[in-house]
Amino acid sequence: MIKNRSCPGRWCAIWTVMLNFALPLSVNPSFAQDVVGPIVGTVESTTANILYRPGITETKLRLSLRAQGELQQRVMATASAENDYVAKFSIKGLEPTTVYTYEIADASGRVLVPADQKYAFRTANPARQGGRVTVSFASCVDSEPNKIWNEMAALGTETVFLMGDTPYIDSSDLGVVRDRHRKFLQVPGLAALGAHTPVVGTWDDHDFGRNNGNGRNMMSGKGLTRQAFMEYRAHSQFGNGREGVYHKVDLGMIEVFLLDPRYFSQTGPSPVDPSQPTGFGNDQWQWLLQSLRESQAPFKVLACGAIWQDKKNQETDDLFTYWYERDALLDYIKSENIGGVVLLGGDIHVARHLRHPKRVGYDLHDFIISPGHTRVITSLDVYHPSLEWSLVEGWQFLTLTADGTAGEPRLIAEFRQPDSKVNQKVEISLEDMTPAVEDHHQDLRARWTFDDDFKNSSSLGDRNDAVPVNDPSIVAEGISGGAVRFHATKEQFLTVPRSFLDDNSAAHSVSLWFKAESLPEHGSTQRAFLLESTAEGRPSNVSAWNLSLGLRTAPNANDINLQLFTHTLQPALKPEMAPTAISQGPFDTWVARERLLEEWNHVVFTFDSKSLHLYLNGKQVAKHTLPVPGPASGFGGLVLGGHRAGTGRNFNGFIDEVTVWQRALGETEVNAMFTEFQHQE
Repeated sequence: MIKNRSCPGRWCAIWTVMLNFALPLSVNPSFAQDVVGPIVGTVESTTANILYRPGITETKLRLSLRAQGELQQRVMATASAENDYVAKFSIKGLEPTTVYTYEIADASGRVLVPADQKYAFRTANPARQGGRVTVSFASCVDSEPNKIWNEMAALGTETVFLMGDTPYIDSSDLGVVRDRHRKFLQVPGLAALGAHTPVVGTWDDHDFGRNNGNGRNMMSGKGLTRQAFMEYRAHSQFGNGREGVYHKVDLGMIEVFLLDPRYFSQTGPSPVDPSQPTGFGNDQWQWLLQSLRESQAPFKVLACGAIWQDKKNQETDDLFTYWYERDALLDYIKSENIGGVVLLGGDIHVARHLRHPKRVGYDLHDFIISPGHTRVITSLDVYHPSLEWSLVEGWQFLTLTADGTAGEPRLIAEFRQPDSKVNQKVEISLEDMTPAVEDHHQDLRARWTFDDDFKNSSSLGDRNDAVPVNDPSIVAEGISGGAVRFHATKEQFLTVPRSFLDDNSAAHSVSLWFKAESLPEHGSTQRAFLLESTAEGRPSNVSAWNLSLGLRTAPNANDINLQLFTHTLQPALKPEMAPTAISQGPFDTWVARERLLEEWNHVVFTFDSKSLHLYLNGKQVAKHTLPVPGPASGFGGLVLGGHRAGTGRNFNGFIDEVTVWQRALGETEVNAMFTEFQHQE
């Protein structure tokens, strides 16, 4: 007898009965090629959806619904050749938090699915506080025996979300697509689970019909793959009713938004940037914004088959390809003060947890769950400055528990494998996912004062503390308190191991004070960098210098070149191509040597995806228009007092009060900062 301690009362007894019965009649090997289900689909507090395929027979079916043994209602549906003999039951007017058993009979009255506790579901608890709900997510699962389904059942999972490549199809032939869906839902563990636990989801490329498939290269086949998907999923909604498969499921404490970045992608202009191809499409975009704005759930999951970052393999089936829509969505969440949001993706055959600092007014947690089978892709476990944890193993699934039963509501994420193995557990309080509406320091991303140490004093904290290399020292004679002194001959510098800006930052500013003890000699090839960003959080020569400010010689012997470079995203040059990172610069500004040598100077540069502005001592001294407009390319950290490789082009002198903002400052603000520190000096 299997025991389950994760759910209370009578529902636990039902789970126990289900787990100890043999497989349902619907997966009996004698007619496994024909019968599918029953499979419970979307279940919310007052509604439920169920599908059943009785075989290759056209017939009317009757579902009888009972609660505590009493007949509640009967619902009719038809199994017809038009829908591959799949009947759909849409049930309304149910009571919340109630266990219902069901029976299915054909037109003659012959019982096909008996009234038995193996065939039951529980409606959701609509409470927005004080409740507890656990849901599971899996992606990249094929039609083969798999222990994750039994594991989900044993945990008392209340809804299973299939995140795409569930199953693998890679065809738009309607017969093939239907056959693959049938075989997938007939897998014994999943079939048994789906008889009593809601199973819903979205698609990714392989079940959409093609590896790296999008709405453009699947234009002639996506209608057929959508038809079969709709037949073999019992959802309450499929996209806008005509196109796409996006929908949402409201479970009270948690609302899951199942997104579709496949059907509409590459088919028209983006609703946020008409010069770029869309990823989500206009209808889905408007639906998502409205649904997020109206959601009352404490926790909200934005889930899709693709991942939200760059896969870094030049494929176009990640949301990095459509960074303008991804970032506009996250900016919307921030501007509308929408709390409790997490991201979820699959696809890459690696499980990962990322935490994007202050991205939406609070830290944005980003979960990737893959694969549910055993085939991993080690090369896609790539560097990202927000990466907290990863695991390259198979048989993985994720549970999210929204728990409001004890004190502050919290979201608990567990990366799991069969045999009750928990590989990683992340707990996030709702308070930590609530934006501080009047926090005027949200845009301050990093600050190193160097008064006593190398610590970062912004809200990002110790994840962005600077690390000294070759013993640069803190001295008392800063512009305000202490400063860090660098000796170029000793190749001293500081390194910051993680990025402090949003992915593909659209606008930011960097401010610092410096006093040079020497400058590159006129006529030489010498260069000295005040700072430069790094690719992966450690010094290297890899191109990633979105932030780059250096000193080199100028044509006039009396001048020095205060030189900027940047590294940005170039939009895709043609449809179905990924954006690429490009170097832009140098951008030169001549400054009098005597102004910079042995004097404290305040320098600020700002970036707005179209231009770089350079300010010296409170005044704008240059505006450089980018030849190719675009946001920052990805980078992983920073070198202060040197260039990205750390050694070889080091600065000789003092640096103080380095500050970074997640926006472009204006000249009035820059002048005010300069004036403030002048008074302190």
